[in-house]
Amino acid sequence: MKQFYKIAMVAALAVLLSGCFGRVQPVYNAEANPVPVKLQETSLDNIGTIIQTSAINRGWVVSDVQPGKMKATLRNRTHVAVIEITYTKTNYSINYVSSVDLLYDGEKIHRNYNKWIRTLQNDINKNLNVASLNA
Repeated sequence: MKQFYKIAMVAALAVLLSGCFGRVQPVYNAEANPVPVKLQETSLDNIGTIIQTSAINRGWVVSDVQPGKMKATLRNRTHVAVIEITYTKTNYSINYVSSVDLLYDGEKIHRNYNKWIRTLQNDINKNLNVASLNA
């Protein structure tokens, strides 16, 4: 029975330690994602609206900076992420700007940030594709 407790303690410690590592990852920037060809014939404002709507639906607060560029902020409890989304008629990119409470060290950031960006990227791609079907 004593041997069982030792094994259980080692296993519990291993699980606990594995949860502590891997919390930070290299910052993910979604660079040069293509806009569907059918949508490239539409206006830049239309593409911007689709991107903005995708971000808002994910909880990002979006503000236009200039044509082809917007800033988006996500607040999740004590965490804040600020990104810049640039777009043209042919592609768009999502880039890190700043963060609060996400363990950013100049190169790496909390893994949740990368999940948020990939989710946003997937939503934008999906909504651009849907819009291209209706164009």
